[in-house]
Amino acid sequence: MAEEKKEEKTVFKRYPFQTTKIADLTTETKSIAITGVVLSKDNEIQSFIVDDSTGKINVITNNSDAFKSFQEGKVVRVLGKTWGEGDDLEIQSDLIQDFSQLDMELYKKVI
Repeated sequence: MAEEKKEEKTVFKRYPFQTTKIADLTTETKSIAITGVVLSKDNEIQSFIVDDSTGKINVITNNSDAFKSFQEGKVVRVLGKTWGEGDDLEIQSDLIQDFSQLDMELYKKVI
């Protein structure tokens, strides 16, 4: 009998995204979901600043299509991971969603 090769599979553990406020983010908060208004965009490094009225944070993305799809002033939800520490905390985005139809005042009451 021929010897069978066993392939090792790499298993990635994915944590659920935790809806949170920017003011509550820490280095321990890993997989997060934040919703806020895009204040500004940096086209050179594909990053943008989001404000959810509790704070502001820089979001970095590798998805150029998603980055191009929204403008300053638009409401977005960002799902991603926290990066850095202290005052240099940022979010590396996995997904950016258009939430421009969201009633932000009602959302703030719920969250």
